[in-house]
Amino acid sequence: MNGAAAVASSAACVASAMTSQWYTNRSPETLDAMKIRELGHVSLFVRDLDATRRFYRDVLGLAETGTGKDGRIVFFSAGVHHHDISCELARAEGPAPQPKGLPGLYHIAFDVGATEEELAAARRHVESHGLTPFGEYAAGFCVRDPDGHEIELYVDSGSTRAAAPSRNLSGRS
Repeated sequence: MNGAAAVASSAACVASAMTSQWYTNRSPETLDAMKIRELGHVSLFVRDLDATRRFYRDVLGLAETGTGKDGRIVFFSAGVHHHDISCELARAEGPAPQPKGLPGLYHIAFDVGATEEELAAARRHVESHGLTPFGEYAAGFCVRDPDGHEIELYVDSGSTRAAAPSRNLSGRS
């Protein structure tokens, strides 16, 4: 193999459709990459802050931790961070979330416990608020927020947490 082919072969890069940056498919062990400790938060544009509050605060039970931009943003927390989700009033009308399979946000997942009983209680709770679960699997299900974003609610018995570093991340979520 000549030098140029070796470089191309070892890089095994693909271009991002959104940027001129390059991403590699090489094993993380071979890269000198930065270390992300955790996801800080997710920010969504929404159509109705009152409906958003009712869903994230009253249905999902997240704590409303504040507002910003003169009340155009509301922050919600699962309890560890100031906010895990920020929801900002949309600045313009636009389409609903994209259908599954198109580029964009697919879903947001929340761990609701560790047992089947906790999952069943979460299901009963969302149903009592008029939501219809879908996409069910053994450890979870999904509902939609007022803007149509898919919200996954799941239980984690600990076995998936322990296996997380070596599991195939293209699997469940």
